[in-house]
Amino acid sequence: MQEETKKKFSSIFSQIKAEHASLPVNTKKDKNSDVLVVDGTNNFIRCWTVVPTLSDNGDHVGGVSGFLSSLGYAIKLLRPTRVIIVFDGKGGSERRRKLYPQYKEGRKVMKRLNRAYEEMSDTETEQKSVVEQMGKLVSFLQELPVSVISIDHIEADDAIAYIATQMYKDGRVTIMSGDKDFMQLVNDRVQIWSPIKKKVYGIADVINEYGIHPTNFIYYRILEGDSSDNIDGVKGIGLKTAIKNFPMLTEAEETSVEKILLRAKDCVNEKKAYASVVEHAEIVQRNYTLMQLKNPDFSPSLQLKIQENTEHIYAFNKFHFIQKLTTHGMHSSIPNFHVWLQEVFYPLSVFAAS
Repeated sequence: MQEETKKKFSSIFSQIKAEHASLPVNTKKDKNSDVLVVDGTNNFIRCWTVVPTLSDNGDHVGGVSGFLSSLGYAIKLLRPTRVIIVFDGKGGSERRRKLYPQYKEGRKVMKRLNRAYEEMSDTETEQKSVVEQMGKLVSFLQELPVSVISIDHIEADDAIAYIATQMYKDGRVTIMSGDKDFMQLVNDRVQIWSPIKKKVYGIADVINEYGIHPTNFIYYRILEGDSSDNIDGVKGIGLKTAIKNFPMLTEAEETSVEKILLRAKDCVNEKKAYASVVEHAEIVQRNYTLMQLKNPDFSPSLQLKIQENTEHIYAFNKFHFIQKLTTHGMHSSIPNFHVWLQEVFYPLSVFAAS
């Protein structure tokens, strides 16, 4: 039995070696030419919510398999030269809660839309599943040629924004997230990949879908608010109302909170929407501080930690990854996992070594 196991592992190593030798790699780029920055928390919760996959052991593993499959799809489509996966840091919401104590208050993990079994019906069990699957996911990611970061006292949104706007300025950055707040960062160098809509958002795409230039997307958002984070906006102001009453949102030149409020004051007697903005001026100003991502409000030491952590790229260990699939009974969760691992992650490992 032991001899058979040795032969099996030897065969796997031989296969890996042969696959490595046969794959072409684009050597004209370096590892920082085309960076994919993944909103780890957002994507994990989305997958955990909607993917009902069970392992061979009978455990729910949809958050893990869904995340890995979604990540693989994005990498094959976008062909980045490196991948940075960012999770919320411990105490990351404290800064915003000091400004607004109700920030994310009452926020709960979404119930899965497609239940696999009834045991997942209570909140305590669901939360336990989230923690366990998150641990498994990070363990798998540590065998792939990616960077994984989570900085205490920084939310994933802020770390991602800092990476996209302040780092890797000589290449292209793609942010993978279903959070539309990242639209405010879109420019000629930064784009958004929505794993939900399966769509890449550049400047023209944001304008076509929302009617607002990404430069001014934040000013629409502060008027509307964000119910998912328990941030109230100005009552009666939605997308159409914002565009109609504040046409500067459609322009490429950036406006400001002050200009928004000044227009509302000047036109306060013309429409109810203007009067509502004037009445809720403090909310508008507060929301800008809460929701803007272009200018990170955290210390230079935390910024340095982000830079240091993104420099570390895990070694590609296909053998250990497959071992973990076996341990967790997840072979069937990723179809053709041998080919999938090689096609998706081997090119990244070559860039990482360059």
